[in-house]
Formats: sequence, C-alpha cells, structure tokens
Amino acid sequence: MSTLIPPLEHKSVKAKLSSLRFSIEQTEVLREKQSAITTHLQATENDPLFQLDPEFPSSLDWFNSKPLSFSKELAGKIVVLDFFTYCCINCVHILPDLERLERIYSPSDGVVIVGVHSAKFGNEKVSDNIQNAIERYGIKHPVVNDVNIELWERLGITCWPTLVIIGPNRQLLHYIIGEGHADEFHIVMDTVVAYYKDRLNLDDIPLGMGVTKMEAPSSLGLKYPGKVCLSEERGVLFISDSSNHHILSVEKTSGSVAGIYGSGVAGLKDGGKGECQFNSPQGILCHQGALYVADTNNHAIRKIDLAADTVTTIAGTGCQGSDKEGGAVGTAQEISSPWDLELGTSPNSDHPNLLFIAMAGSHQIWIHFLEDADWTKGRHYSAGTTLRFSGSGDEANKNNSYPHKAAFAQPSGLTLGGGGNLYIADSESSTVRCVGVPEGGTKALVGGAIDPTDLFAYGDKDGKGRDARLQHPLGVVWNQQDSRLYVADSYNHKIKVIDPATKYCTTLAGTGTAGLVNGATSHAQFSEPGGLCLGPEGKSLLVADTNNHVIRVVDLDTKQVTQMDLHFPAAPVKRLTGRRAVNVNYDPISVPKRGLVTIVIQFRPPPTCHWTEDAPSAWQILTDQPSVYSLVPDQATTGSVSAGAVIKMTTQFDAPDSPADIDFQVEAACYYCEESGVCHMTGAVLTIPLVPDESCDTAEVNTSITYQPTLS
Repeated sequence: MSTLIPPLEHKSVKAKLSSLRFSIEQTEVLREKQSAITTHLQATENDPLFQLDPEFPSSLDWFNSKPLSFSKELAGKIVVLDFFTYCCINCVHILPDLERLERIYSPSDGVVIVGVHSAKFGNEKVSDNIQNAIERYGIKHPVVNDVNIELWERLGITCWPTLVIIGPNRQLLHYIIGEGHADEFHIVMDTVVAYYKDRLNLDDIPLGMGVTKMEAPSSLGLKYPGKVCLSEERGVLFISDSSNHHILSVEKTSGSVAGIYGSGVAGLKDGGKGECQFNSPQGILCHQGALYVADTNNHAIRKIDLAADTVTTIAGTGCQGSDKEGGAVGTAQEISSPWDLELGTSPNSDHPNLLFIAMAGSHQIWIHFLEDADWTKGRHYSAGTTLRFSGSGDEANKNNSYPHKAAFAQPSGLTLGGGGNLYIADSESSTVRCVGVPEGGTKALVGGAIDPTDLFAYGDKDGKGRDARLQHPLGVVWNQQDSRLYVADSYNHKIKVIDPATKYCTTLAGTGTAGLVNGATSHAQFSEPGGLCLGPEGKSLLVADTNNHVIRVVDLDTKQVTQMDLHFPAAPVKRLTGRRAVNVNYDPISVPKRGLVTIVIQFRPPPTCHWTEDAPSAWQILTDQPSVYSLVPDQATTGSVSAGAVIKMTTQFDAPDSPADIDFQVEAACYYCEESGVCHMTGAVLTIPLVPDESCDTAEVNTSITYQPTLS
C-alpha cells in the first residue's frame, strides 16, 4: 500500500536513505559499503513506508519497448527509474553511468532501466521531440513520456536527474539526486542484485518497439547537426554533424562535401581525418588554417589542421571534469561539456589569440589561450592554458559586475559583438545575456526572470528585455552589417533577432510549430535549430536545423528560407565476396552517347547443381560513375541471383570530359549444392565494357548475358 505522503518526501524515509548515503561515503572499504547497504535492505524490506505505487499510467507513449507494467513485465525485477528531461546537461552526464550498468546487467539478469521523461519545457512534452532526443543521445533502454508528471509527483521527485531504485516487490531501495555519483550507484546496484539474486524474475524484455513517428535519417547524410561555421576566405562551410560524430567541410557554392573528419564511431582519438574520432561535437570555429571543435561528449577541445588534415586534442582529458577554476595547460586541464566557441583578443594584443568556451557542463564561460598572452590585473598565461573567465559554477540566471559571482544556466551559444560584449545564449534560463570583455561582468539582455533562481521563465513572445520570452535558445550570432543579434530560439522552432541598443527581440523566421517548410520567413518552419552563422557579407543566415537533419539558408534581404543541398561522396560498396572472387570479362557493348541501356543478366548454377536454399546468393552493382551514366528511377542496385538482374541506365557520354569508355561491373555471390549434398560458394565480378558509338543507330540498347559458375 502506498503512503499518502510521497515516499521521497517522508521524513523517516529520507532520514534512513540519508543515513545509508552517509555510511557509504564514510568508508573507503568496499566490504564495509556493501555491509551497510545489506543492513539497510534487511531493515527496510518489510517497512510499509518503503512500499511504492510506481505503476505507469496506461495512456503514456513508450519508446524502445512496448508499454511495461510493474504488475507484469517488471514484476520481480530490480527497476531503475531515471527521471530526466532531455534539455538537461546534468541528465546527459549520467547516461554513461546507465550505459555501464546496461553492459553488466540486462532484463534477463533481473535488472531493467526505464527512463521517465518528465519535461521541463513545453516543447519537451511532445513525443516526437523526445524520440529525436533518444536518437540523438543513443538511449537504448525503455523510455516513457510522463507527459503530465504523474509518476514524478506520486513518488515525490523534486529535480532532474533523479535515479530511483525499486526492488522486486515494489519497495524503494535507494535514490540518487544529481550527477557525479557513479561509484555510489554501481556499488548499490551490485549489492542489491546479489541480495535478491534468488528472488528475481529473469524473463527477457524485447526492446526496439514503441513510438517511432519520424523516419530515421539516411546513413549518408546529416544526423542532428549542431553548429555551423563559414570561412569566407576558403569558401567552405564547416558543419558539426553531431550524431554522426563527424565534422564536415562543404564547398559553399556547390554544396559538395569535400572533407569528412572522424571515423563516424564515437570516441576520442587523434590522427588523420579518417581515423580520428569525435563524440557528439558541437561548436566549431575557423582561425588561421585550423578548425577548433568543442567536442562535447569527450569533454575536450580539438584542433583540426586543415592543411595536414590531422586532428589533435588541445584541452580536456576525455573524461568529464569537476574543476571550476582551471589554469592547467593542454590535456592536463579537465573540462565539462564544452558547447560552443568564439574567437577573442586579449588586452594589449593586436590580433585574436584566445578562444572563449561556453562550458555548458559547469555553467560557466572559460578561456583557452592560443598563444602566450597578458590578461587583466597583470596576469600572464602561457599558450595552451584553459581557465574560467566568468561564472561561479552555480546554475542560475545571475548577473553581477564581478565575473566570479555571476552564474549561468547551461550556456550553449557564443558570439562577440559590438562594444566589446560577448553575447551568450543561456539555454536553461531561456535568456540571451552579455559579458563585458575583458572585465567579465554580466548583464541581462533578453528573456528570463528577475529572480536568478527562476529558470522557468520561458515562452514565445516578442518584446523588450525581460518582457520577451525565449525557450531554450542554443545559438547566437552577431551581424556587424546591421548591428543585430540573431538567435536560434531552439524549442520555439524559430530564428529571432535582437537589437542590443533597444533590447527589443522579434521573430524573424518560423511559425512556432516544428516542421520542414521553405518559403517566406513568416511561413517557414524549423525543428529545434541548434546553431547559426552568417552567410557571405552578412546578407544571410546559415542554420543548423537540427531535428530536420539539414542546413537552411535565411536570406535577410528577400526574407526567404531555402534548404542547402549537400552532395556527399558515394558510400563505399560493402563487398559480397572476398579477394578470391573470379573475374569474368564480357565482350564490349556499343551504346549511344546519350540513351537508354538495358542489361539483363541470367545466373545459372553449374550443371547437376541447384541454388542453396536460404543461402545469401545475391548480386550487386559495383560501378559508380554518375557523370557517365545514371540508373533509372527505382532501379534496384542489388538482388537475388535466382531471380536474375535487369539493369536499366541512361548513358551520358556526350559531356566534354567524358571518358572513352567504362567497365560496368556487377558482383555476384553464388551458393549452390551438388545432388550429393556437397555445397559450394563462388564469388565473381562480371565486367561489361560500355563503349560509346556515334554510329549507334538507336537511342536504346538491350543486351543479355549469362553467368554460370564452374564446378571445380
């Protein structure tokens, strides 16, 4: 039976759990920690105050699994409820702790993690947006949208993140508030599993089902791009392709992706552009032949040498840091979730020589010195030093003339504007604020509440100063051409503009509804845009439209929104066969310089043999020369050998730079068995030369070939 007072608000429950936490923290001896936890479990196992009513309302949306119930699938299991909201950096910080637990225990071990999404912002209540966040963060365990925070209130949860550990008989075992408690969490879980090991339900729970309302982005394209940076000098747009763990360089005029930095696998590795690794990179900044990267989930600052195409780490250890002062050099300095970068100049310098860092994880603004430099109050720092510039580390919307008394709430966007002001998109306070450089004092500009601890003053309202309302803005850029500040008002799905002189904020583009619509700014739609930069000469904005997986262009003169077309290099074909594949050459085929060509391929097993049933016998097109031919719409590029292949293409040999001919290649993996039951596999690459012939008297050519493996 549940108590009338929510369990986590009951004085006796809180006292006993606080005593347990104290006992765990007081000793360094693992056996003593385990003994304290076991004693607590024995003392509270039959205590009615610790009995919960954690059942989920039946109408909620689920992700990564079918709806779960404590009376059915979760009965007899140890359940960890992770109360989170996807905007919260602290919630993101504990995801590695949960992933580690998932690697150790699965539902078939009697342990289930359930994310209980309890929204802070109105935008976060929408299931489609939660699904995007789950994809973005790579969450694999079940998640439920507690849209009306019913379970939150029933259990007495007070803040994000909170982990609630529930025993197999629905009893409250322990709870942990906030981040940085990984050791406590895992010691408790190991002890709890050992204590209940003979009483657990070991039935598995199928994952991978639930609400999925949007199409996943293709493997060859952007995936939740976070930030953009244009180098007019190079004519290159750089994109942090965050969930692909890539940094892209794109030719601005053609949209061709000229370079991809990162292997595509999350990790921290320096080296060449194809072997290096990033982990959900965000802010990027181009300066003097280098691209600097806020490598967010690696808690590091990376440097890409654009001439050598190599990546090095210049700050951060690769692990989340708790230091709120800094001062160490290079990778000796730990940092926490850097989200954006801006270029700055130290006093007495005639050129930019430092990076400002929006340190979202510690709610501060930091500096990284690119060279030896003087700073305020006669201080001097050597190149590679990284340290705090402004912010106490408390999470608040607090302005102060003393930089170390000011407080931010997950700063996520930076831009240096007129008058020596560093403008900040302070996402969790839903404000845009400014910091004086180099003094570091902070002032309010737009949005937020008077009370510095009130981080719920959000909305969607044009207006002046605090009368204006934003919702979790992530990006900001200064335009010197019109002395305006442009803001990615992310959770309002809008682009807004601020006049710093009057503190007036107005909507530039977006309707307030998530979508992907081009056209007039008054009708265009975005979906949680996360970053923006100026286009050439400050006449346009380039927007990382994060949840739409695209880059948008806002023309500031015509007030039109378009989508930038990106042209990725063709994905390498995964081979069906190995190096021992047989090369089979066919006679050349005369084809029109421009016309339709159909190639029919019949595959036959050797005499007295038959295709192996259920074996992966298949063919695929290997050749990829789009400048010479294009496949007709809906043309299959792979298929079954038993069905054969019918390949239709349009040749395009009439371009000035077209080759004299090409070798069109099809690969086949053929599995077949003899009547005796002995089975074989033959791999083959079929090469069919296509030769353009001006005398070809038809614009359409049909040809047929046969391939039959040789039984050796």
